[in-house]
Amino acid sequence: MAINRDSLLELTPLIRAAAQYANGTSKSERHFLDFVVDGQSLWEALGKRHDMVSILCAEYSADETAKAIGRLRLNEEADLPNGRRSFFLCSECGDLGCGAITALVEREGETIKWKTFGYENTYEDNISLDPYSTVGPFTFDATAYERTLAQAMDLLQRPKS
Repeated sequence: MAINRDSLLELTPLIRAAAQYANGTSKSERHFLDFVVDGQSLWEALGKRHDMVSILCAEYSADETAKAIGRLRLNEEADLPNGRRSFFLCSECGDLGCGAITALVEREGETIKWKTFGYENTYEDNISLDPYSTVGPFTFDATAYERTLAQAMDLLQRPKS
């Protein structure tokens, strides 16, 4: 999924289905936005194998979601050391301690770049980069990027039943 030109970012609603297992454990239903880059789902490439949801999840606090958007827009401090920002995290609790898919997000003039995707948590120093080395880097036109992320909160609003 490496792209040399400006990539197109889209946010696509997904649902992680609830499940009840015979051993008594369960999974909660989650409504979240997938990061789709040039038609390719980052959730499929990164988050699905860990049963994670994106940081843009309707069931998580609106304040935390706004901060997550701010981090991607580089208006908020990174949520992990070394300037790394989370993209996917624990689908049950949203805690970085359970593990997260992260990347570096940088502004270079009129572009935003996502690079060096990896898996990490808050209690170990290492970042697992190798399994994610084929994903990215992605470069986005900064204006289009901002416009897409500005829609995130509206896209997360679900009709109340």
